Amino acid sequence: MFRKIAEGDVFATEKTCATSGPRVARLPDGNFICTFMINSKGGANDFVPMASYSKDLVNWSEAKPVWPELEGKKSFFASVRPTRDGRVSIAGQIFDIAYPGEDFWSDEAGGMKENQVAFSVSDDGYNFPLPTCVDLPFYGSAEQAGGMLVDRDGTMTMIYSPYPTIEKRAEVDTCCMVKMTSRDGGKTFESEKFACVDAPSTYAESWITRLCDGRLYVSTWQTASENSNQYLISDDDGKTFKGPYAQPFRGQSTAISPWDDGSVLIAYNQRKQEPVGVWLAMERPDENGGIELLENQPVWQAETTTKGATSGEFSDWTDFSFGEPHVAVLPDNTLLVTLWYQQGGINGIRYVRLERICE
Repeated sequence: MFRKIAEGDVFATEKTCATSGPRVARLPDGNFICTFMINSKGGANDFVPMASYSKDLVNWSEAKPVWPELEGKKSFFASVRPTRDGRVSIAGQIFDIAYPGEDFWSDEAGGMKENQVAFSVSDDGYNFPLPTCVDLPFYGSAEQAGGMLVDRDGTMTMIYSPYPTIEKRAEVDTCCMVKMTSRDGGKTFESEKFACVDAPSTYAESWITRLCDGRLYVSTWQTASENSNQYLISDDDGKTFKGPYAQPFRGQSTAISPWDDGSVLIAYNQRKQEPVGVWLAMERPDENGGIELLENQPVWQAETTTKGATSGEFSDWTDFSFGEPHVAVLPDNTLLVTLWYQQGGINGIRYVRLERICE
């Protein structure tokens, strides 16, 4: 089981805004960075990536924009991740801003503005070059929540979920995910579709990581499936994937982190089952793609599912009162779960530090 040993805020404000996408990574100097986005309201196309730093995971520096020169020009939903070669990456989906106050999402289109994926890699985690923007290999918009996997040899891998576009210039194949791989430092990318299923289908909140045994593991949320939480595994370095398979739990939105015992941790939102809030699962994939569920329990409880007492279904996502949890494994094998929340007049980024107790 998981036991809470500390809880607090990375960031909190009473100002009118929305927070989203908190992720934590350890830096080469041993300190920690938490990145998250601020935008003017849920659904607004004005994401500003913010960064806060900590030495002790209790006291966090004042959050500041990672790239202040992009404000008002680019809207960047970005996730920080440590690289396996000792650096720090920030990657995600990036939009042009046409005018102040525009939305990046359209319910009518069931999708987003046309966009690109983008990435930046830093040697120290304090100074990030301006993002490199990469055109999508297939027409559509990219939902890219899981950042970038960078292996020890420098190979970069991003996955994204294709979505319809507001512009509707062409049909979009949403019945798949797309894997983009670069072996030359991001100068060029090879791209291919995977996890292809029959229509209708839309993937979301998709993450890729490498397990301690070298296999690639993908976690995703399949919005059109009864078994919405799914995973895939590759034994051949991403050439092929087994799955998608149903997870032994159900929720919304997932973020993953591998542990060195062969297991993988999955933080997710629970809006259907009590207690409502953020849950944490721990599972170990076997050699055949099966899953042994080791832990699955609530680690943070929300006061309300939504701000306006709506259904809590995906269609009400701009009314959610918490979400997008992330889990990081710390050097002492404790865990740090982060999430955004809106309650009591506060818009914030919350952290919960946990230890696992084996019974």
